Amino acid sequence: MDSRVFIAEAAVLIKDIEEFAAANLPAEEEQFQGRELQKRITRAFNSLQNPTLPSAYKLRDAAQAVGFATASPTQLRTLAMFENLRA
Repeated sequence: MDSRVFIAEAAVLIKDIEEFAAANLPAEEEQFQGRELQKRITRAFNSLQNPTLPSAYKLRDAAQAVGFATASPTQLRTLAMFENLRA
């Protein structure tokens, strides 16, 4: 996925994750929306080509804070490696 597309998608996903976390949904609706968000998060990270994007770290943090899986262990290590290089 092109970096600009990922950045735009990550911004929308972060907003949707925050709204999901704040919503008081019935259990069935929460499960449905949670599954849909998880699919979108997984798709975004699977298509991430530039692990140095700050939006990748922000998306990872927002998703993990609510309990979503974010990326494969290999992808998470790559993100962490580049995140440490930026500091």
